[in-house]
Amino acid sequence: MRISHVTPILVKRYLNENTRKRTTFLRGPSGIGKSEVVFQTSQLLSEHVPNWKGVIDLRLAQMEPTDLRGIPHVVDGRTNWARPDFLPADGAGILFLDEITSAPPSVQAAAYQLCLTPEDFGVPNTWMVIAAGNRKTDRGVTFNLAAPLQNRMCDIDVSTTIDDFTGHAVTRGIRPEILSLLQDRPDLLHKFEPTGDIKPFPSPRSWFAVSSTLEIELPVQDRVELIKGDVGEEAAMIFETHLRVWESMPRIEDILQGKDVPVPKEMNVRYCVAMGLATRLDADNFDKAWKFLEKMPGDVQTLTIKLAHKRDKSITRSPAFSKWAIANQAAFSMK
Repeated sequence: MRISHVTPILVKRYLNENTRKRTTFLRGPSGIGKSEVVFQTSQLLSEHVPNWKGVIDLRLAQMEPTDLRGIPHVVDGRTNWARPDFLPADGAGILFLDEITSAPPSVQAAAYQLCLTPEDFGVPNTWMVIAAGNRKTDRGVTFNLAAPLQNRMCDIDVSTTIDDFTGHAVTRGIRPEILSLLQDRPDLLHKFEPTGDIKPFPSPRSWFAVSSTLEIELPVQDRVELIKGDVGEEAAMIFETHLRVWESMPRIEDILQGKDVPVPKEMNVRYCVAMGLATRLDADNFDKAWKFLEKMPGDVQTLTIKLAHKRDKSITRSPAFSKWAIANQAAFSMK
């Protein structure tokens, strides 16, 4: 399942009392946004569910069985269990069991009851349990998921695509240099080689880290070394070469001011301009930028405007946008 489909599905599973009771397990590669969609789900539900408490994030790989079950103690000659204080006792929210496949079997066993009958731990039925973990092929610290535990969950394989990543990243302020590279080289979005020593590799998570690195003023060589540390040597060198293309493209500021700027012939340069515009267009500059945009090829033009609209809905106030939208009504039904 595409990662972009997960949040609306989790919202629907929560709102249905029967599906809320069954734990959802998100299984997929590291760094693609499994945790992110859980928090997105919480944000959406917080707008509609009274007394919403948010997400309680439990990293099972760092826990002992007694952390979940509680510490035994004797009361009136009988064994009782001291309930963990991190488990919810009121309100509504999501109990997130992250890194579940990295938890040793003893911790997984302690999670059986929490997944099947959280009410035994005093967790209200207004809370939904969601788990997440990596696959064995991801070369993380993983254990086989015990059959009784897996049978207690809706086990979903999740993956990402360049469209999923771009649509999300443009709303999170990622640098346009990265978006333009990945439009030209989508194979670099997530590239993990499960052989030999594990070294840095590109993933949606690590590209956000590169975006942060670009905010720092650094000598080129130091910048390259830091980017290597985030996405690996191959992706870092390809990205550094891409930055040379970025520096040679038309000035985004000139386009936003409505100057007569010719459309580049090279596709990779067009992607650079498209992503640069997608992160800058708004209601005030769209009409001026349209002088350039209307000369762009249809697919690149549509990509630019859809991403800009996703980032800033105010562009709908622009007369040029209205004209484009009428002529391209099908664009917003495209996935």
